[in-house]
Amino acid sequence: MLLMEEIYLQLRKQDLVDTAEQFSTDWCWRSRSWYAVQKNKENDLTVATAITCLNNVKVKIALAHLKRKKLGSIIDGDIKTLGFIKDQLEVYLLVKHRIAAVADEETPNKKC
Repeated sequence: MLLMEEIYLQLRKQDLVDTAEQFSTDWCWRSRSWYAVQKNKENDLTVATAITCLNNVKVKIALAHLKRKKLGSIIDGDIKTLGFIKDQLEVYLLVKHRIAAVADEETPNKKC
Protein backbone atom coordinates (compact mmCIF):
# COMPACT_ATOMS: atom_id res chain seq x y z
CA MET A 1 0.00 0.00 0.00
CA LEU A 2 1.23 3.46 -0.88
CA LEU A 3 2.08 5.86 1.95
CA MET A 4 -0.49 8.38 0.71
CA GLU A 5 -3.17 5.67 0.99
CA GLU A 6 -2.06 4.79 4.52
CA ILE A 7 -2.15 8.43 5.56
CA TYR A 8 -5.57 8.99 4.01
CA LEU A 9 -6.99 5.90 5.73
CA GLN A 10 -5.56 6.93 9.11
CA LEU A 11 -7.01 10.41 8.78
CA ARG A 12 -10.35 8.99 7.66
CA LYS A 13 -10.44 6.51 10.56
CA GLN A 14 -9.85 9.35 13.04
CA ASP A 15 -12.48 11.52 11.28
CA LEU A 16 -9.88 14.15 10.43
CA VAL A 17 -10.84 13.98 6.76
CA ASP A 18 -14.12 13.08 5.09
CA THR A 19 -13.18 12.40 1.47
CA ALA A 20 -10.20 11.74 -0.77
CA GLU A 21 -10.94 15.09 -2.43
CA GLN A 22 -10.64 16.84 0.92
CA PHE A 23 -7.36 15.03 1.59
CA SER A 24 -6.08 16.16 -1.82
CA THR A 25 -7.00 19.81 -1.37
CA ASP A 26 -6.72 20.47 2.37
CA TRP A 27 -3.77 18.26 3.32
CA CYS A 28 -1.71 18.03 0.10
CA TRP A 29 -2.74 21.29 -1.59
CA ARG A 30 -3.42 19.55 -4.87
CA SER A 31 -6.46 19.35 -7.14
CA ARG A 32 -9.61 17.53 -6.03
CA SER A 33 -8.82 14.59 -8.30
CA TRP A 34 -5.15 14.30 -7.33
CA TYR A 35 -5.56 11.38 -4.90
CA ALA A 36 -7.65 9.34 -7.34
CA VAL A 37 -5.20 9.92 -10.19
CA GLN A 38 -2.17 9.05 -8.04
CA LYS A 39 -3.84 5.92 -6.71
CA ASN A 40 -4.91 4.81 -10.19
CA LYS A 41 -1.36 5.28 -11.53
CA GLU A 42 0.09 3.67 -8.36
CA ASN A 43 2.21 6.78 -7.75
CA ASP A 44 3.11 7.77 -4.22
CA LEU A 45 3.83 11.18 -2.76
CA THR A 46 6.35 13.37 -4.53
CA VAL A 47 8.91 15.25 -2.45
CA ALA A 48 6.95 18.49 -2.76
CA THR A 49 3.65 16.87 -1.84
CA ALA A 50 5.16 14.97 1.10
CA ILE A 51 6.68 18.20 2.44
CA THR A 52 3.41 20.07 1.98
CA CYS A 53 1.50 17.34 3.77
CA LEU A 54 4.12 17.22 6.54
CA ASN A 55 3.87 20.97 7.08
CA ASN A 56 0.07 20.77 7.21
CA VAL A 57 0.28 17.91 9.71
CA LYS A 58 2.61 19.97 11.91
CA VAL A 59 0.15 22.88 11.87
CA LYS A 60 -2.75 20.57 12.73
CA ILE A 61 -0.74 19.06 15.61
CA ALA A 62 -0.17 22.55 17.03
CA LEU A 63 -3.87 23.38 16.65
CA ALA A 64 -4.84 20.08 18.29
CA HIS A 65 -2.68 20.91 21.30
CA LEU A 66 -4.48 24.24 21.60
CA LYS A 67 -7.86 22.47 21.35
CA ARG A 68 -6.74 20.04 24.04
CA LYS A 69 -6.61 22.91 26.52
CA LYS A 70 -10.34 23.47 25.97
CA LEU A 71 -11.57 19.95 25.23
CA GLY A 72 -9.26 17.89 27.40
CA SER A 73 -8.16 14.35 26.63
CA ILE A 74 -10.91 13.81 24.04
CA ILE A 75 -8.48 15.19 21.43
CA ASP A 76 -5.61 12.82 22.37
CA GLY A 77 -6.52 10.36 19.61
CA ASP A 78 -6.16 13.08 17.00
CA ILE A 79 -2.79 14.13 18.42
CA LYS A 80 -1.56 10.54 18.44
CA THR A 81 -2.68 9.91 14.85
CA LEU A 82 -1.18 13.16 13.59
CA GLY A 83 2.08 12.44 15.40
CA PHE A 84 2.25 9.00 13.81
CA ILE A 85 1.59 10.47 10.35
CA LYS A 86 4.29 13.09 10.95
CA ASP A 87 6.75 10.32 11.79
CA GLN A 88 5.74 8.32 8.70
CA LEU A 89 6.28 11.31 6.43
CA GLU A 90 9.66 12.11 7.97
CA VAL A 91 10.83 8.50 7.57
CA TYR A 92 9.54 8.44 3.98
CA LEU A 93 11.44 11.61 3.11
CA LEU A 94 14.60 10.27 4.73
CA VAL A 95 14.53 6.76 3.28
CA LYS A 96 13.11 7.45 -0.19
CA HIS A 97 14.56 10.89 -0.86
CA ARG A 98 17.44 11.32 1.64
CA ILE A 99 15.87 14.41 3.17
CA ALA A 100 16.83 14.37 6.83
CA ALA A 101 14.89 17.42 7.97
CA VAL A 102 12.35 19.90 6.69
CA ALA A 103 12.61 23.44 7.97
CA ASP A 104 9.42 25.06 9.16
CA GLU A 105 8.18 27.65 6.72
CA GLU A 106 8.90 31.20 7.81
CA THR A 107 8.52 34.53 6.14
CA PRO A 108 11.97 35.90 5.36
CA ASN A 109 12.84 39.27 6.86
CA LYS A 110 13.40 41.94 4.25
CA LYS A 111 16.19 44.39 4.92
CA CYS A 112 16.14 47.75 3.23
